[in-house]
Amino acid sequence: MTQSFPADAYRAHAAMQKLVLNQRDVRTAVSEATGVSFTRVRALRRLVAGPLRMSELAARLGWDKPYTTIVIDDLEQRGLVTRTVAPDDRRAKLVELTEQGHAVAITAIQILSEPAPGLARLT
Repeated sequence: MTQSFPADAYRAHAAMQKLVLNQRDVRTAVSEATGVSFTRVRALRRLVAGPLRMSELAARLGWDKPYTTIVIDDLEQRGLVTRTVAPDDRRAKLVELTEQGHAVAITAIQILSEPAPGLARLT
């Protein structure tokens, strides 16, 4: 069952979408600035705080393990992440950003943090 909202709520939501979401395509901006697909950048952004086990990364991204492996394989080939054996469990792999991967993630975070152009007019 869907919840019913007052008409003003719908108008406010539409105005916010126009002001913030519809003014720029942040996914394209991130991909163009980094040379990495937005999906792969999502994985890099999750690793900024530190290394994660592959299974933990998959869970945080809402991906299945085989897809996570495909993404990490690609990022590793690009030199953006490294995979090592977890010190407490040889069966588990830890994924960690390289210096270059960290730089790409930070670039993406900066782009995603920029206010939409419509908000620049606010004083």
